[in-house]
Amino acid sequence: MRQPDRHARSLAATAAACAALVLVVVASSAWLRLAAPACPPGGCEGFALADAVRLAHRIAAMGVTVAALVLVALAWKPPARWGMRAAAVLVLLLVAALAIVGRRSAGAAPPAVLLANLLGGLTLLGLAVGLATAARAGPGPVRGAPLVAATILAAAIATGALLATAAPADPAALALAHRGLAWAALVAWGLLALGTGRPRGERLAAGTVAALLATEAVLAIAAPASPSLRWLHNLLSTAAMCAAIACAAGCGAPSPRAADGPREALARP
Repeated sequence: MRQPDRHARSLAATAAACAALVLVVVASSAWLRLAAPACPPGGCEGFALADAVRLAHRIAAMGVTVAALVLVALAWKPPARWGMRAAAVLVLLLVAALAIVGRRSAGAAPPAVLLANLLGGLTLLGLAVGLATAARAGPGPVRGAPLVAATILAAAIATGALLATAAPADPAALALAHRGLAWAALVAWGLLALGTGRPRGERLAAGTVAALLATEAVLAIAAPASPSLRWLHNLLSTAAMCAAIACAAGCGAPSPRAADGPREALARP
């Protein structure tokens, strides 16, 4: 695989910046929902921590909009890679949809609005991470095992989001499904990390995902009712999702050393 050209590097850097800003939005929104200290009846005095987090949330959200517009502009430059163009347009559409949903999520928002806001933000983050990884890695096949493991993790996160924002009247079955998917994701990524016949980069990425999921499981067992630890639990889930998507999108591309091997062999006298 040849090294990414200047255009691909610019696209990857912009998508990575967009992902970082979306992560700030998702993390700050979760903190305000789960762990922000409540103000007294007379209101908070001065500029509190929650005010700083809200300000960071708004600035990052504006940055996401700018980054999404730049992504679409870069993706439309030749050479044409229609997958990149479709992903960039989808990022922009999600940003627009979340801006509309976000206006209704302030205060006592309906559960459906909270769920749409949460799942939309996570989908936007996953798209940006995948776009950044694919642009940097270049064309290549998607490896099946990381993709299946990432799908299991995505299902676990989606069921967790549903439990947190719009749980049914009897959430027992959904909670059981969430726990089963979460443990299945941990096992799947652990097996990928231990697979001796797999590329070193894939095993390293899988080990990172497995470590994040294991830490998250320990937190969930140790202190399930702590608001701050619940926020940290969600943050670790989000980080694991990002690492899983990066592995699924980038582990199938051959390394530059492996691709340059045949040319070096031909060049030898």
